[in-house]
Amino acid sequence: MVSLPRQTAELCADSLRLSPKQRQVLEELQKIPQGARAADLAQKLGMHPNTARGHLDELVTKGAVRVSTSPAEGRGRPSLIFQVRVPDNKLVAAEYLRLIELMATLLAETEELENFGSAQAREIGRRWARNMVGQKAGNQDPLNFLIHQLRDLGFDPHVPADSTAPAGIAGSSRVLLQACPFVTGSSKPAAFVCAIHDGFLSEIARSHLNSALDLTLTPLSGDGACTVEVKPAAGGSR
Repeated sequence: MVSLPRQTAELCADSLRLSPKQRQVLEELQKIPQGARAADLAQKLGMHPNTARGHLDELVTKGAVRVSTSPAEGRGRPSLIFQVRVPDNKLVAAEYLRLIELMATLLAETEELENFGSAQAREIGRRWARNMVGQKAGNQDPLNFLIHQLRDLGFDPHVPADSTAPAGIAGSSRVLLQACPFVTGSSKPAAFVCAIHDGFLSEIARSHLNSALDLTLTPLSGDGACTVEVKPAAGGSR
């Protein structure tokens, strides 16, 4: 059986449960791409070398740092060089989003890129939701579950004060998406990407929310946000 590389997500600092001091040492080491000795790092941080070495050893154990030896100078012992293994989360997200946008451009016909009604885009979104790793709402409030999921995915959801929050999901509401992972600089996502998100939401409502809600996305609805209209589904179950 072929051995697979480690999941990049496992290398992210947030998944490593680092102490404040470990995080401080890691962040300083990230500034030195070629790696550093424990003594050099201790000097930069104002720590005792043994303290810095202890934190580095813990980071090696957690898989956040690798250690190698540098050639000995003269008759001295080889130095241990510590290098970061943790990726730059912001760069990883930016580059993979760029890749996804490129793939969407290649998948869609030119005229379909700006077509929010694209059936192909919605099917991509539905398949994405079906394959998404995560729990289902179960007995949780569907709206709260939805907001939690959207927050974890980077959409910064907000239910405005003038919105009618579902009381036992009997009413309707709207959720403002105040951030979008696909916005880069001042460029807006193609309508094809927005249609993917609409398909994603429709499948989330069906398979993760037990068809309790109907979700409709209105892209770029104003004030730097997109709007998700939330209504109780006809005949849906909680």
